[in-house]
Amino acid sequence: MGFRKIFSKLLMDERGISIAIDKKRKLLSRELSERMKHTIKYGPFSNMVFCNDYWWGGSDRAAMLLGIYEEEVLNSIMSVPKKYDVFIDLGAADGYYSIGSLISKKFQTSYSFEISDKGREIILKNASVNKVGRKLHLFGEATKEFTKNIPKKDLSRAVILIDIEGAEFSLLDSQVFNQLKKSIIFIELHDWFFKDSEKKMTKLMSDAEPFFKISKLTTTSRDLSKFPELFDYSDSERWLIASEGRSKLMTWLRLDPKSS
Repeated sequence: MGFRKIFSKLLMDERGISIAIDKKRKLLSRELSERMKHTIKYGPFSNMVFCNDYWWGGSDRAAMLLGIYEEEVLNSIMSVPKKYDVFIDLGAADGYYSIGSLISKKFQTSYSFEISDKGREIILKNASVNKVGRKLHLFGEATKEFTKNIPKKDLSRAVILIDIEGAEFSLLDSQVFNQLKKSIIFIELHDWFFKDSEKKMTKLMSDAEPFFKISKLTTTSRDLSKFPELFDYSDSERWLIASEGRSKLMTWLRLDPKSS
């Protein structure tokens, strides 16, 4: 067999394995979701209920129900000072954070931005199921003008989560950071999407630095032994349930105002 055929076969095998893993994660999430009645049982978002439909989070649903999805970010969000009682979610997907933040009682108001029509439909369904529709304000794409939808008094006591699949580099600049300088901001980074990733990261950090103290979060370990719901699963299945399906180790920035 020639080199090209061998290489093509290896690529096909790798893609096939990736597809199979993703299908298994979705299957496990669906199964566990039904067993747990689509309800988060652990963590600060406990008692949040998902509708049966989803747009983005199908493979991650099991980890969400166990309260271990993006656990580092979740714990860091919940650690912010009490005065921050407004949550702003840019790239809200199915509303896990937008609605969970309200369920936690730590936040009183939630502003949710989601570019997908289907995503906004699911967010509204989940808000209705959880009876928080009056506290949630839903918008479409988060552009550089997104702050016009939010009262200044709310921006000054807001936690902002940004997860917009690489668009963070075009959205965030010195002017936008200046408008958000009293907020605490979490940014999920997708720098590896770009050939000029180092340049993009350097600009993002230099634009943020005058206004914020910058720290980093990364995915760490998970203790799955504490969940009786997982006792009957195999080791491989338990870790697939905990997996977030990342293509590399995820990094988030946390930006805390230098002046409040």
